[in-house]
Amino acid sequence: MFNEAKMPTTNSGKIFDSVVFYDAHHHNPEDYQIGLIGLDKQLLIAFREAFYNLGDHFPFSILDFGLLDDDKSSSTLKELAEKIPLIIIGGKEISPLSPNVVISNRFIETKEFGSAKYIGYQRHRISIGDFNMTDEFQNISLGELRKYLGSVEPLMRPCKGMLFRLDTIRQSDLGISANNICGLTLEEGAQICRYGGLSTDMRWIQFPSMTPKFTYGNISDEFSEACATLCWYYLEGFLHKTYEATDSHKHLSYVINSHVLEEDITFIKTEKTGRWWMKYGDSADYVPCLYEDFVQSREGNIPDRLMKYCLEG
Repeated sequence: MFNEAKMPTTNSGKIFDSVVFYDAHHHNPEDYQIGLIGLDKQLLIAFREAFYNLGDHFPFSILDFGLLDDDKSSSTLKELAEKIPLIIIGGKEISPLSPNVVISNRFIETKEFGSAKYIGYQRHRISIGDFNMTDEFQNISLGELRKYLGSVEPLMRPCKGMLFRLDTIRQSDLGISANNICGLTLEEGAQICRYGGLSTDMRWIQFPSMTPKFTYGNISDEFSEACATLCWYYLEGFLHKTYEATDSHKHLSYVINSHVLEEDITFIKTEKTGRWWMKYGDSADYVPCLYEDFVQSREGNIPDRLMKYCLEG
């Protein structure tokens, strides 16, 4: 690891004012709220120049580990992620450091990340065989996401890691020459990252290096500007992360009886955040859901996603 960056020190109120560059002799990762680490020297330096000049809205220090130049990067990252939540810049896509991972991607890759949840995937890019192998209720297509971006939040709520592939962003927003005329807007990507930051279990997010050609600019500039924006909103979500127990007696509770199910469905609206959860029958575990799920269920139209959970639970 190394600390290599010439950052301006005169920009008052910028994120750079709150950065701590890691020194193994002086810093214990567990004493900090979030860490930044790079797997690609060029992209890390470019990212720092863009990210650290953004406005500092965060009352905590960022521990910058520098570049991880290590053949055992996966094991090192896994060990670090257990001590401090990580933002990982560049490099090859790491093997999942934890179960329950969400991936922002144009495709669904069941062979590589069989248990992952995919958001923003494009149905016309997926073979019917791969599509039929996926759980449509654990993935959100680009079209479904665009109908209601808030549907992403309950899907991401229990996730422990996130892999955000920048070519999920459409060509016109990012300047990628990779036959990507459809995709997320950068603003939608920022909101998704914010939802990731809100997840109480989230331990890491990675922005892997990109391989497509660019129609303008260069890979470092485009990568760094996009990543800086996405990371800023991830940190904003992280700042507003709220821990709450679903078994609290203070939550508003609603019990719905359905003529198509043997047991009742219980919905709760949590006191602190107003988020919704549901469980079927005497199940001990609540699963994340939306207010809209409650409204539809109350009217007798249980959403397919919840119905599947009830029948399989």
